[in-house]
Amino acid sequence: MGAAFAQGEGGVAGGTITSVIRDRHQAKAAYRLLGCAQVTHQAVINGHGAEVLKAMQEPGDYLLIEDTTAIAYPGLKQAQGLGPIGERYTRGLWAHQTLVLEVDWEEDRQTLLGLLDQHVWARPSVCDENQPSQNGRGKESNHARQSRPDRESQRWGKALEQAGGPAKGTTWTYVADRESDIYELLQKASLNDWSYVIRASYPRALLAGNEVDNLLLAAQTAPLIGQVRVPLARSKDGMLVELRSTTLTLRGPSRPGGRLPDLTRNVVHARQLDAASGQEPACWTLLTDLPVQTLKQCERVLSSYSCRWTVEEFHKAMKTGLKVQSSQLSDARRLSALIGILSVVAVFLLQHKLAARSDPDAPLAQDQIDPSMLAVLRQVDAPQGPATRRWFWIAIAKLGGYQNRPSDGSPGWLTLWRGWQTLMILVRGYDLARAP
Repeated sequence: MGAAFAQGEGGVAGGTITSVIRDRHQAKAAYRLLGCAQVTHQAVINGHGAEVLKAMQEPGDYLLIEDTTAIAYPGLKQAQGLGPIGERYTRGLWAHQTLVLEVDWEEDRQTLLGLLDQHVWARPSVCDENQPSQNGRGKESNHARQSRPDRESQRWGKALEQAGGPAKGTTWTYVADRESDIYELLQKASLNDWSYVIRASYPRALLAGNEVDNLLLAAQTAPLIGQVRVPLARSKDGMLVELRSTTLTLRGPSRPGGRLPDLTRNVVHARQLDAASGQEPACWTLLTDLPVQTLKQCERVLSSYSCRWTVEEFHKAMKTGLKVQSSQLSDARRLSALIGILSVVAVFLLQHKLAARSDPDAPLAQDQIDPSMLAVLRQVDAPQGPATRRWFWIAIAKLGGYQNRPSDGSPGWLTLWRGWQTLMILVRGYDLARAP
């Protein structure tokens, strides 16, 4: 089916089956496939996740990056099984993913392994979908959501629980943004031998005896460790930040069954020093179990958190490139299965984008590229010398209209998706011409 991808109207395809599959017989086959009750999101994604988990057993350092994104379908008024998304009663699905990066800190290299897990669901509504709710957002109240035993917050760290603990010689570091600042998650991490870097969101209470009474204030006044520059895609010089670190004991919060145990955790506070005039400086307070006594140790904590942008790139690949929100399928099961399929495609594209960025001159791994694909690209844009990771990535972008001029920035996801679809058409023709 992949080789049948074609450009739709206006040269921008994605999301809808008919816009990416030109052959009507293959398009019908795709609809039949998604129409099978057995083709669920988990059925699609489980095999990919199993391969990622297997790769994570090899010795090395792995970052497990979690985040959630909304996938809105404003045009699907009659689709069944969707739930509220944001404001103005838009309906859609939510996707929570755990991306895995293998990192080499000495070589400053990251390799994307893929999705350890992805969970897709519709948020329930307490009101009729055609009527505004009391809070004006068409979704259940915070109190009602927090009272349910299957509340959404339980998704954070669930993939790691299911995966178990890391094998001998491996390090798993859980990385997530402020929404994952959940006290119970900090407890789980210690019990399962994960390391973690979680951005703090709440001014959590500290044990008596500290000069200040909450986590965020204590982090801001922690001992100064030094200054570092953080690389930024949009800035040649990056961002200058100061790093402070300390160790604090958080007072366990009250729960229906009693107060939770106190936890002693390390904290790194990073604050931007070179913000433009009138601009709010970037600031992060990071909770971790990693050591934070030296500048190098604090820099590693910050670098781990900085890798979280990879999941944002994944979301952009899904929405801007593959146009997952343009689908016209009729119910949540089919839509979630398609999300799973497109997620694996997005991982493949993002893997090669990261490889081209982190190690551009490395030879292209022949066992990871279809021979027909490589043969077509060599005909279209012959490399100067051995095929490298950067050549492969730029060659695809050129098929989508990228000029590769010295003044051009990196190719965007829309250009890359156009190039990928064009490549699939060419590969299809190449294979048909070679068929006996």
